[in-house]
Amino acid sequence: MKNKVNLLSPALFGVCCLLPLSQAGAQQSIQPVPEVASTHTSEQASSWHYVVGAGAGYMPVYEGADEFEVIPVPVLSAEYKNGLFFANVRHGIGSYPLRGENYKLGLSIGYGSGRDEKDDRKNLQGMGDIDPSAMANLLAEYDWAMFTFSAKLSAGLSEGYGTTAELKTEARYPLSSSVILMAAVAANWGDEDYMNSRFGVTAEQAVLSGYSAFQAEAGIRSVGLSLGFTYLLSKQWNLTLLAKADKLNGELMDSPLVKEDVLPAVFLTTSYRF
Repeated sequence: MKNKVNLLSPALFGVCCLLPLSQAGAQQSIQPVPEVASTHTSEQASSWHYVVGAGAGYMPVYEGADEFEVIPVPVLSAEYKNGLFFANVRHGIGSYPLRGENYKLGLSIGYGSGRDEKDDRKNLQGMGDIDPSAMANLLAEYDWAMFTFSAKLSAGLSEGYGTTAELKTEARYPLSSSVILMAAVAANWGDEDYMNSRFGVTAEQAVLSGYSAFQAEAGIRSVGLSLGFTYLLSKQWNLTLLAKADKLNGELMDSPLVKEDVLPAVFLTTSYRF
């Protein structure tokens, strides 16, 4: 496998925008890194709080790629009254208008990444570009003990971008006063438009690329596991290391674009909360 650094591509920026952030700055990519739960006092819940930071990730160039790249990971978040208004790189700009003691329901406008042919000329030559899109998101979370169960439905606002859904279960456990263990399992679904844009090969693309034509169907795109640790350097500063792996649906292995069906990634970030 060939390693490369590509810090400026639109696809890379899109991956960064899908990464979550939180008080502990836990990060992800192609989808879904666990967050460390914030502890809100009554004073914090009625005011603004912010998180800023940065880091780096090492992940496949695209879903199914056998080449990897180093990506920058931005950590930026603003939140008011525990989600009544929020802006972050995971969900975009939105609100949780329906909130209870252990649940919240909301919506947001976010960013959906694209894919450039130049990201991997060896495997994407002749496939054309996938343009990024604004995304309309429906969000739901439920907390129980050390677990958080969440669901996200995202519809691309650009024609043909497609719709995706994610179901995720996260757990957080303090190993000590300064170290938090994070683990998560997630399943991701895509509609026919989304699956074909990423994994399908049209007749025209087959001529240009030399691949056989392939029609992808709506269904489960991947399932994934992640494991990470956050070290609380101080009340405001933290350092997070996270490793994850997504397994593509077996039917997608028939796509000539899928070179590897297991997609590993590693992220290291630091952030400051105020």
